[in-house]
Amino acid sequence: MIIRWALRGALLLALTPVAFAQTFPFQLLVTQDQNAASIANGATLTFGSAVGQSQTAVVEALYTGSGQVTISQQANVVGSTAFKASITSALPALLTSGSNIKISIQFTPTSPAATSAQMNLPFVEVSPTGASSTGVITLSFAGTAPSFVLSYALQVDQNVVSLQPGGLIPFPATVVGASAQAALNLTNTGSGPGTISNITISGTAFRLQGKPLLPATLSANQNLTILVLYTPNAVASDTGQITIAFDTGAPVTVNLSGSGIAASFSYQLLNTSPPTTVSPGGTIPLPDTQVGQTSTVTVRILNSGNASGTVNSIGLAGQGFTVTGAPALPQSVAPNASVTFSITFAPAQPGAFSGTLLVNADTFKLTGSGLGPLLTYSYITGGTTVALGGSNNSVVFSPVAITQSEQLIFDVKNTGTLPATISNIGVGQALSPFSLTGLPALPVTIAPNADFQITIKFTPVSLGFANGTLLLDATSIALVGSGTQPPPLPSYTITGPSGNAAPRTQPAVGLTLASAYPVAISGTLTMSVAGSLPADPAVQFATGGRTVPFVIPANQTAAVFGSQGSQVGIQTGTVAGTITLTPSFATQAGNVDLTPASPASLQFAVASGAPSLIAIQFAGLTTTGFTIQVTGFATTRSLTSFEVQFATAPGFSMPTSKFTIDLKQVSTLWFQGTASQAFGGQFALSVPFTFQGSVPAGQSIVSAITSVSVVITNEVGSSNSLQAALQ
Repeated sequence: MIIRWALRGALLLALTPVAFAQTFPFQLLVTQDQNAASIANGATLTFGSAVGQSQTAVVEALYTGSGQVTISQQANVVGSTAFKASITSALPALLTSGSNIKISIQFTPTSPAATSAQMNLPFVEVSPTGASSTGVITLSFAGTAPSFVLSYALQVDQNVVSLQPGGLIPFPATVVGASAQAALNLTNTGSGPGTISNITISGTAFRLQGKPLLPATLSANQNLTILVLYTPNAVASDTGQITIAFDTGAPVTVNLSGSGIAASFSYQLLNTSPPTTVSPGGTIPLPDTQVGQTSTVTVRILNSGNASGTVNSIGLAGQGFTVTGAPALPQSVAPNASVTFSITFAPAQPGAFSGTLLVNADTFKLTGSGLGPLLTYSYITGGTTVALGGSNNSVVFSPVAITQSEQLIFDVKNTGTLPATISNIGVGQALSPFSLTGLPALPVTIAPNADFQITIKFTPVSLGFANGTLLLDATSIALVGSGTQPPPLPSYTITGPSGNAAPRTQPAVGLTLASAYPVAISGTLTMSVAGSLPADPAVQFATGGRTVPFVIPANQTAAVFGSQGSQVGIQTGTVAGTITLTPSFATQAGNVDLTPASPASLQFAVASGAPSLIAIQFAGLTTTGFTIQVTGFATTRSLTSFEVQFATAPGFSMPTSKFTIDLKQVSTLWFQGTASQAFGGQFALSVPFTFQGSVPAGQSIVSAITSVSVVITNEVGSSNSLQAALQ
């Protein structure tokens, strides 16, 4: 039994320390840069700080066991001397469950190289049973440090130059207004990242370009390039400074220097002795020049600056001025060198001229005077004087009613320096509504500052715009007016037949205005025929046709029908119907319609009546017979019967001397045929007769008939009786 317990006790002694040592009795919490995290024993802590600057981390070791822990000595750090570790509380330290100690770890790199170290902190733990064991708090450290190296490269040569803090970037001499450029390189040659917190620049001639959003962190071996621009604004020396601030460590400064150079152009007029200097903004006068001739001034551009300059442009604006002999542009002009060009003045008219010369950005005023006569034109309307010239070269009249007129005063003035002569003045169009009065004796000479006036009259003859041309020798001036509606036509009367007119007659017709009209009128009197029967083509004016023109002279009332005079005849025809005469009116000049909306007309009728016989003749006469031929007209275009009465010679008698023949069928056949329409109501009737009987020897039967009388009827009545002797 003793051996068995001894063996168990030995076993327990052997096993217990092993089981106790397998559990690490601390919970480790590291706080670094205000960030806290739990770590395991044996973990590696990383540090990064600039050379000479310190970074600190605090590790809190919280005892989580149920016994007691004793820490008797400071932590032991092996490896890089940049790392130091210390316990902030007094030693030895006795820890019970829930209590802790704090270990301060400081990293102060002396070079940018990567470093490492290991910390060991031994402790002794006594369990509640009194058993003790030893352990070690072990942490590894890894440290890095950034190191910024500066360099620059000028744009002119692109050579990279190392730059020490407080060093200088010397810019080359630069033309004022132009820019020189340098690339400033910031390279992190250290073992860890570094942060640039700000970059500022001073000096009015210097500025940064491509500056990143700050703060900016550069990893090891990473580079940041910023452009530095130098733009001098004067011929002078310029200085400036760039300040670079880092997250840790002192800021670094870089000095800047440069000088501005410039070309300086001066201008001389070589037409004088000695040459005349003219400054930008000044005036270059050109000699007074006769119209049609030219004068010239030569300009020299001299570079009196300390750098070459370029003449990029030579421009000129102004009527009458031109640049001649200019060099090919752009033209480089070395210091103390020069180029020349000329300005030519060729006035097209007398008077003062001005222009602008532009050399690069330098401006000069040009002046010159043209010598000669110069005519200007104006007119007076409504008490206002309107000057002509440029885009306004028209004399414009107010709207005028046709039959009325308007007149304007037109002024011709010589504003030149020499007398002017005008040989011809007139309106350029024939039959123009524009006319001139008050013309001077031609040719007329106008002295300088003298003038003369004429009257222009506008009398419109048509509606809407009217255009004309006023000619003064070779000068054309537009004349513009517009005609508006004329006054209404006075009432009028058409004289002629009224009611019923006899057929186959030629009554006279006339037309008269109630009052005179101020302009001549041309018109047309139009005839229309209406009725149930085909119209007789013979119904027309005596002049032919169913229209007849007329004129009413200005300020008169009676219409004149050409050679017919104040009245024109009308043929009434031979067919019953209604004849209407309707006039139309227009101004003779311009043909402006004056016809009333409902023109008054003259209307009369040819009534239906009994036939009218015109002539009777005999044809085909033999011993036993003959043919009776009768001509006449019927306004009804119809016939019903033919009555003939024979008269015999003494000693003879006829059983029947009166005969009636029915004409209805033959009348209908004739008048309903198209051939009859050309004859209106006219007809020609032929009736043959043959006689039988006994007569004395030596005589014929026909000789027994002395005369014949004829009457023809229609539905209206009987015609007149025609009688003809046979012998």
